[in-house]
Amino acid sequence: MQSEKTERLLCIDYGRKFIGLAVGNFPGITARALSTLDATKSALFLTLEKILKEEQVNRILLGFPFSEVEGEIHHEIREFEKKLVSAFALPVTLVDESYSSQEADALLAQTQLGRKKKVRAQDSEAAKLVLLRYLGQ
Repeated sequence: MQSEKTERLLCIDYGRKFIGLAVGNFPGITARALSTLDATKSALFLTLEKILKEEQVNRILLGFPFSEVEGEIHHEIREFEKKLVSAFALPVTLVDESYSSQEADALLAQTQLGRKKKVRAQDSEAAKLVLLRYLGQ
């Protein structure tokens, strides 16, 4: 019996202001939300590099809102994808992130977190949901 190679995945929910992160293993059924990063900080890629090493990631999943018509955000995500590949020399896979932010908002609405903490957690929870969908395929 051959064993499947386990991949350590980092899922990124890209946004203009914040970038949500989650990690998990493939094959696997669990995902863990990490921090939400400020997308406007110059140290963004240094922080990502640190997380990739700490979590021993060997593949990046990048949330992408698949649709028939692509707009400005689609082009921004594709540019971010190019920067990730160039900076980290890891495979990057675009995965469907449709409605993940709305689902994360609904889940967080049920928690006792304050409004500020919910806003900060929303992107990482969205990344976790995208990762769980990917793991469930």
